[in-house]
Amino acid sequence: MEERLQAINVRLYPSIEQSEYISRLIGSCRFVFNSCLEYKIAKYNTEKKSVSFGELGKHLVELKSNEETKWLADVHSKVLQQTLINLEAAYKSFFKNGVGFPKFKSKRNSKQSCRFPSDAIGGIHGNRINIIKPLRDVLFRCSRRDERRLNQLQDKIKSATLTKTKSGKYYFSILAELPIDANVVTPTNNSIGLDIGIKDFIVDSNGNKYENIKIQRTNEKKLARLHRLVSRKVKDSSNRTKAIVMLARFHEKLDNIKDYYLHQIANKIAKENQLVVVEDLNVSGMMQNHNLARSIQELSISKFMSILRYKLEWNNRDFVRIDRYYPSSKRCNDCGNINHNLTLNDRTWTCPSCGKIHDRDLNAAKNIHDEGKRIQFIGLSSSESTLGEIETSHQSSNQEKNVIRWNKTQ
Repeated sequence: MEERLQAINVRLYPSIEQSEYISRLIGSCRFVFNSCLEYKIAKYNTEKKSVSFGELGKHLVELKSNEETKWLADVHSKVLQQTLINLEAAYKSFFKNGVGFPKFKSKRNSKQSCRFPSDAIGGIHGNRINIIKPLRDVLFRCSRRDERRLNQLQDKIKSATLTKTKSGKYYFSILAELPIDANVVTPTNNSIGLDIGIKDFIVDSNGNKYENIKIQRTNEKKLARLHRLVSRKVKDSSNRTKAIVMLARFHEKLDNIKDYYLHQIANKIAKENQLVVVEDLNVSGMMQNHNLARSIQELSISKFMSILRYKLEWNNRDFVRIDRYYPSSKRCNDCGNINHNLTLNDRTWTCPSCGKIHDRDLNAAKNIHDEGKRIQFIGLSSSESTLGEIETSHQSSNQEKNVIRWNKTQ
């Protein structure tokens, strides 16, 4: 049976002693990451030399033997080695994919984490998990389905990440190769185009609208009150710590509401449609508009696209992304005429050529859908170049994708 990598996130309930050990463990990993990053930067600045993974390992041994940092020897070695692997992966991602340069970790970050290789996980028995020796028999909670899968497929575990949130909760994200259920959804011939906006979060080509729940702005007053509570407490006092935890818990609650909403929409779209077409939005460029930046950030467009894509893949659906320069809003879906005078404030407009009255977002969704169907037909039937990117989810992951460019002068 075909398998795929999937993460199962469980909540841990460690004892007081185990919680203290987790704090020391995460702090040690943070210290090693920062020390090795500083070492790599200094080595490059002085000698113009890139530090290899082997040299990082020697640097870690030196840290353990140093009188000031010998406490690192009390921490599980495999977890510290995994920290070096994470640093190397961050460097490679920066040079190969253009992702941001690795940053120093801070204990004030909202989430603190460390990673365990598979051989550092002792085993799972019911709702108890053995990780390393100090973290034995830790109670965890997740869905019954996930608990059964973890107990049955322990030999498929690849790694796991332990995370402590700012509100004091502990989560263990277990990455494993799990079998794909071939009968997840019924095959369908439906297709849909999605226009992602601000007034409505999504308008599809069938006329359905998914509202922008504006989770932050609808809770502005309570957030402001909790922030005032934090600012009024004496720095480093226990009351300030309690206020920070209250604020963090409320932020987590809002994030959970938004995540649940995004998953609901993505599940519905993936189950009901064989082909989904979207625009390749330049989110970072859109954030430069300071009048819209807050609304765009609140939408979590990139996160939704990530959720939608993996759900389409899991359900053997097809995904087409059209180029961001395609004039989906300005093109009349009836006659094809392009209205160059359309502005962002025009929510409805009349085509100067055929007189058709359009809802801006619905018209854009229909054009996105039509262009996606055209791309799919040309891309699957010939080698002719067209607009966008086609991803056929049920094809093998290493199969070459059809990448095409849009001619702006068209």
